[in-house]
Amino acid sequence: MNVKVKGICRNDYLNIISVLVKKLDIPRLIDHLVPVDPQCQTRVSDAVQAILYNLFDGRQALVHLERWAQEIDLEKLIRPGLQPSWLNDDALARHLDRLYEADIHKVISTCLIHIYRKEGLSLRVFHADTTDKTVYGAYESASLEALQITHGYNRHHRWQKQIGFGLVGNEDGIPFYGDVHDGNRSDKAWNPEVLSRIHEQFKQAKIDDEWIYVADSAAMTKDTLAQTKAARAFLITRGPSSLRIVKQALAEADSPHIPWSKPFTLAERNGATYRVWETASTYEGHSVRLIVVESSALDQRKGKTLEKERVKEAELLCEEQVRWERHPFSCREDAEQALTSLKASLRPRFHRVEAAVEEIVRPKKRRGRPKKGAEPETETLYTLRLNVEFDQPAWEQARRKASRFVLVTTVPKEWKGQQMDAQEILKLYKGQISVEMNFAFLKDPFFTDEIYVKKPERVAVLGYLFLLALAIYRVFQRRVRQFITPERPLKGAGGRKLTRPTGQAIFQLFQYVNVILLELPDGRIQRALDRPLNPDQRRILQGLGMDESIYV
Repeated sequence: MNVKVKGICRNDYLNIISVLVKKLDIPRLIDHLVPVDPQCQTRVSDAVQAILYNLFDGRQALVHLERWAQEIDLEKLIRPGLQPSWLNDDALARHLDRLYEADIHKVISTCLIHIYRKEGLSLRVFHADTTDKTVYGAYESASLEALQITHGYNRHHRWQKQIGFGLVGNEDGIPFYGDVHDGNRSDKAWNPEVLSRIHEQFKQAKIDDEWIYVADSAAMTKDTLAQTKAARAFLITRGPSSLRIVKQALAEADSPHIPWSKPFTLAERNGATYRVWETASTYEGHSVRLIVVESSALDQRKGKTLEKERVKEAELLCEEQVRWERHPFSCREDAEQALTSLKASLRPRFHRVEAAVEEIVRPKKRRGRPKKGAEPETETLYTLRLNVEFDQPAWEQARRKASRFVLVTTVPKEWKGQQMDAQEILKLYKGQISVEMNFAFLKDPFFTDEIYVKKPERVAVLGYLFLLALAIYRVFQRRVRQFITPERPLKGAGGRKLTRPTGQAIFQLFQYVNVILLELPDGRIQRALDRPLNPDQRRILQGLGMDESIYV
């Protein structure tokens, strides 16, 4: 039988993502929201899938996508009959414009709600935050309603042209809500608006239940508190240190009679130890619980600031000592007066300073040569002597205070049959890292590098597709982690044991899976793997409800 090798496709983990996207029913949903144009050879879902898989393959979005499509098994990944040439720049641009006209925010929001339903995810607690992404080039639009790509200060206080991303998701990092907004949008304005939008999404999905909104300190505003109540939600946020009720709580926490909790940890190992104490107050007419948290892990920035202050104080005290030694007093009264003034002015935080007047008797200096046999004259001077010692207890107390922060919450002490004590509130707040890890994905040059489109509308659509890619990535990671245990870990690169593998670590295990396309004499195409799958690869596919048929 005359069988020809038509080509070799490096699909590796893309086949897994493709099957997952189809199981989530994303292509059908997108084609429902943006109907197929009979004049187009491709559907919007074809373009969306091509862009998503292109991102997952570590390419710059839309750059040479047609050429990339020729290197992969496009018919297996997307649909039979699809040709790489159909995914040219003009076709992709038309589909991006159609997505924008169909209200891209609504399209992606519908997809995210659909994913939550498919996965049976809890709608109990959501974590929210925003980030920025640098863009380059000149963007022109005739519409004032288009995304405003403007200059603004990023998280590192650098002036740059940027767009903003807003995310609200669960503890697994799976977005329930996402948006792409103007580059100079403030978090204080973003939080209340997002709460209102999520409430609308709940109503559209016919979900009428209370939930918890966890956000950073920018959420501590009158508008956010009011909108939280209107959205049938409860707020957990970090209280700004400048807030009066926060200052009062921290000051009261210094009192010796405060009943701090016993030390506890939240992490399984090598985690920080915490103590908590709770009080209550009101803010802008809303009753709030204030939870003072003391952590054994001092914030790195605060630790550096404290160390700088300690070094600076030691240098100033040394300079004071030298200054008073160089300028002695001729009478004790003047010295005593200077000592009183010095003690009033010195307020060291990290050192103990003992100052006293010291009497010095020394030869009196005369002009000229002294007479032979004359007794040397002496004079009595008075100087201030400073004895400086490092105050270890004061230093430890300062570090302890610096390691304290205040959580503000409107969550009742009992909610849905569960005790929501201070420790539980802290645990929920610590889940905020899930949304911060999502920003690492959105800024990872492997997945989302520079954006090469000319219109702000297309920048917005591409940004929303980044959010959809993030949701798919997190669902994939969550599904794999469900069947990976410490007792049965995966074997990663270099023989590392993976008990909670990231999506990228799982991708690496499939990096060298290639598919050979064989052309049979009758013209049919048959697929075959270039080598058998190893045990870890088979285990992952089996855990995901797949097998090697996703390749062949």
